[in-house]
Amino acid sequence: MIIGKDTLPFIKQYIDGINEKIKAHNGAGLTRIQSIWLGFVLMGILVTNSLCFERFKKSACGDYKVAALSWMFRRAKIAWDLLLQASVMYIIESYGIKSGILVIDDTSNERSKNTTKIANVHKMKDKGNGGFFNGQNIVFLLLVSQELTLPVGFKFFSPDPAKTAFSKEDKILRKKGVAKEYRGVAPADNPDYPSKKELAISMIETFVRHYPHVRIKATVADAEYGKKDFMNKAYSITGDKQVISQIAKNQLINVNGVYIQTEKFFSNYQGKMEEVELRYTNKKIRYCSARFKIKSHEAKYYIVAIKYDEEPEYRYLIAKDMTWLDIDIIKAYATRWLVEVFIQDWKSYEGWHELAKQQGIEGSDRGLTLSLLCDHMLYFHNDQLTLFKNKKQAVTVGSLREKVVMESLVNFVKKIVISDYPKQMLEELAENIDQVFKLRISLKHLRNFDNSKDAPMISA
Repeated sequence: MIIGKDTLPFIKQYIDGINEKIKAHNGAGLTRIQSIWLGFVLMGILVTNSLCFERFKKSACGDYKVAALSWMFRRAKIAWDLLLQASVMYIIESYGIKSGILVIDDTSNERSKNTTKIANVHKMKDKGNGGFFNGQNIVFLLLVSQELTLPVGFKFFSPDPAKTAFSKEDKILRKKGVAKEYRGVAPADNPDYPSKKELAISMIETFVRHYPHVRIKATVADAEYGKKDFMNKAYSITGDKQVISQIAKNQLINVNGVYIQTEKFFSNYQGKMEEVELRYTNKKIRYCSARFKIKSHEAKYYIVAIKYDEEPEYRYLIAKDMTWLDIDIIKAYATRWLVEVFIQDWKSYEGWHELAKQQGIEGSDRGLTLSLLCDHMLYFHNDQLTLFKNKKQAVTVGSLREKVVMESLVNFVKKIVISDYPKQMLEELAENIDQVFKLRISLKHLRNFDNSKDAPMISA
């Protein structure tokens, strides 16, 4: 599991490809040294599953110094703002992508409670246990096409401290029974702290501007984005294409001139049961639909009440373009699952989730860019390209990463074999494997607990 100076052929091909796109846009691309550094770092992220220059150095058996690697990351005049854009363009052209669905979703990344130097860290609620943790929140934009699912943009979200403080104080006053008129006025929107919806709209605008030849069939986002402004702006930006989101069950809809809650209206209808192919498997769903004006949106939508066979309650989808069939709206919304798969792969195998402690805004932005380039780069592995050309299903990121690690190891063994000092290099290899790949304590096993007759089975 050692990184050699000579990158694997598919990595070199990938970097050459995005470099050509940068040159076409910028007039000047990556220098030779920048290309070598980028190839080494991308390989390092895959092999060590981290963005840690110290690990990279150990994995390369001292071929590179931490200071030099860090200097390139911080000071080299690399066109960081064009790297991801050029990579997306290279993949779109290489895979012949003509159309797709844009999907918005966000995810949280937990950081240390004491960190002060990692950018965009703030207090967030833990959905798992109801507590709180310090972390970063990232809004992703993905393109879901017939060929592949591709991350095409990201933005870090940070809440406005003034609004957070006001909300905290307002919650205390409400619990004390203080009337609304005596609780003060919420701070005005601060452009330095855009909302998630504003970040999403910004990424959609950027995608449409940079890739006008890709036809957008629909934009899909979860309930957090199911607001009037987002629906209208996304619809307009994409050229009046479908926008699908979700509303709460207590949203008011206009039924024959009377506003009633969405849940109350649809509770009068049993809906129809149907088995459809979603997420590569057949799913039993119950659904019913109607076209109504939503009070908060001041507009009419196609509303679809849907419940999977194993779910106790309906969820309520809304679609801007009412010419679509309800079943097509359901299938389009189901593409959100692909984003969840991407996020799981990204957190598990592409280095940035746990050990990416680069400081400041540049550290986070550039680090995450490098991690997403790793995701893009794997589409150019020979095995993945062969499957695509043969119109077969792509392989998982995890299995492909494992093969890349073994290919890197084989390359390094070849280097040892032809070396003038094979024994010394082999010893360095053994030593660095222990240093780079640290074993972690498992919490799965009981150890040193009292198993006497009078002791509880598991101590408190």
